[in-house]
Amino acid sequence: MEQILDERGQLVGPLPDKLSEGDLVELYRLLVRTRMSDEKLLNLQRQGRLPAYYQVSGQEAQVGAALALEPDDWVFTAYRELGVWMARGMPSVAHIGLWKGVPDDADAWDVHRHRVTRLNATIGTHLPHAVGFGHAQRARGHNNKATLVIFGDGATSENDFHAAMTCAGVWKTPTIFLCQNNQVAQSTPIAKQTAAVSLADKAIGYGMPGVLVDGMDPLAVYEAARLARIRAVAGEGPTFIEMVTYRYAPHSTYDGTPVYRTRDDEEVWRQRDPLVRVRKLLEDKGLWSVEEEDEIRDHVSAELEEAIAVTEAREPVGRDYSPRFLFERLPQSMVDQLWAEEDDLGLPRSEFRADDIWPIGEEPVVTGETERLDLTQALNRTLRRAFEADDRLVTLGEDVGLEGGVFRVTEGMQAEFGETRVIDTPLSETGIIGTAVGMAMAGIRPVAEIEFAGFVYPTFDQIVGHVARLRWRYRGDLTCPMVIRLPIGTAIDSLEFHCDSPEAYFVHAPGLVVVYPSGPYDAAGLLASAIDSNDPVLFFEPINLYRGLKEDVPLADYRIPIGRARRRRAGDDVTLVTYGSMVHRCDTAAELLASDGVSADIIDLRTLYPWDQETVMDSVARTGRLVTVHEAGLTGGFGAEVLATVAEKAAYHLETPPVRVGHLDNFWGPTKLEPHSAISPERVAAATMRAMRG
Repeated sequence: MEQILDERGQLVGPLPDKLSEGDLVELYRLLVRTRMSDEKLLNLQRQGRLPAYYQVSGQEAQVGAALALEPDDWVFTAYRELGVWMARGMPSVAHIGLWKGVPDDADAWDVHRHRVTRLNATIGTHLPHAVGFGHAQRARGHNNKATLVIFGDGATSENDFHAAMTCAGVWKTPTIFLCQNNQVAQSTPIAKQTAAVSLADKAIGYGMPGVLVDGMDPLAVYEAARLARIRAVAGEGPTFIEMVTYRYAPHSTYDGTPVYRTRDDEEVWRQRDPLVRVRKLLEDKGLWSVEEEDEIRDHVSAELEEAIAVTEAREPVGRDYSPRFLFERLPQSMVDQLWAEEDDLGLPRSEFRADDIWPIGEEPVVTGETERLDLTQALNRTLRRAFEADDRLVTLGEDVGLEGGVFRVTEGMQAEFGETRVIDTPLSETGIIGTAVGMAMAGIRPVAEIEFAGFVYPTFDQIVGHVARLRWRYRGDLTCPMVIRLPIGTAIDSLEFHCDSPEAYFVHAPGLVVVYPSGPYDAAGLLASAIDSNDPVLFFEPINLYRGLKEDVPLADYRIPIGRARRRRAGDDVTLVTYGSMVHRCDTAAELLASDGVSADIIDLRTLYPWDQETVMDSVARTGRLVTVHEAGLTGGFGAEVLATVAEKAAYHLETPPVRVGHLDNFWGPTKLEPHSAISPERVAAATMRAMRG
């Protein structure tokens, strides 16, 4: 274990060359400020003025790692990094406001000035972001910048840790992994977390050096981080640092007295206190005195009291605060939801400017030459056109480069745009989406591919926890403009997971735009709009339409507005609301219905969030009957959302009970079971006749 300063404050190794006497004093001041802030926040929580707090006491040596960085480097933190936040210049009002749960002033947690990310509550999920961020910076020519990501010992058991370490090792990103091994993950000791002799030993399997350092020695932590940074910016790849430290306090203020350690054990670690060690070094060098100790403590105490007063004097935010930061502009449906809440509670309605509301554009009128294309060709041409116009665009996923993806949507793009823009990733869905989040944070605009929508489940934490929340979490100071392409639905003789329809999961998650086209023409125009979008878009592509359907697609560049449905067939007797490949099943069903004298109005939603309620309501008002059709399971499927909205807003137009057509609440049958799962035109027609009869 690397050490510079022993438990008695004596040098057992050379002082780092880069640290002057003034730097040593500043290091100690930061240690004191961290310890005092930690104690003050604990007291506030005990007084009922904070809902909860996670102490950092004992782990203050982390400030050494922060001081080893350059101002332009970025730091990705979890939640027990108070010393790092302050070492990067974060004002006290920022971290006090964070723990109080109140929005900070515009200049408090300035992520671009301090280059420190906000609290991440889901363990380890921020690790791939740091890798993607570093990859993007290097791709844009910023070779003199490194990225530090900090996490605890428990995070090394997470899928995201493996994904991040794998991608960082393969891509040789300028990433410094700093693991604060404080011996226990909440209440689980390290011996039950890993069978490895040390966590640093894990690094070798990912192709990077692992450094074991005394995490109660701020000088050793500083030097390990400094050397890792030199390696990173030299293009030699990532480094894993295990900082062996100790958490003096319980996991959080939710916990009582820890039952997972002994008083004797705690006393041993108290003798290794980083503050005592550095203060003894300074005193021996004649750089510190009792008077200076009193002065810094009085100064920090006054500063904290002032920051608390400022934070507690802030005006409470209104109900409209949170919705305003979810998307670049608010969907009208969200405004309507908010107003309904306010009306029910007898509150005045929140006011919005016209620029605050998401404008849904009109259907384009495209003239000129067209080309007969299938879905893969239309998507490929749209991607190529976008890549030519915007050098910030990258696409990443398993096999997207050399092979062009399993469905060949990106075929030929790597040869044209290079491996730094068309990126073959390790087989890690979490790594694909997690690193794409970091790329988006760095200003790159990723188009990520998951080979099948049924393979998306490992990425759920990344998509719902970060892709969807990033703009909201940072109040728009950081955003996540990215597209996630997902082949979905019925295939031919496919195996398990290859034909799942999980779209409803993501419609339910705030912050995501969900698009689901039904053919080459719409797919090309909607993908162009998705790539332009400053909000994250999940783009579902019907598998059975990739090669099975051709349409005339304009040669000219065009956009189909997200959120605008399309009337695919005009009718007067019944409304069929559907999307994706089911549009064509409904069209065939409409032919069957016509032979019985039933005229069906088919609405292709195209976008599931935000969806075009106006077009559906208009159709239902004319026909008086409603059928929804999708491949996904019935319970909680998107058809239920359409029916519920119609019931709320247009129930009196319905002449008969609405009908839903979807899959049983069961898994989609693979291979020879698939015909039992498929939604046939005959089934749609039969269900429609049920709606006609009432």
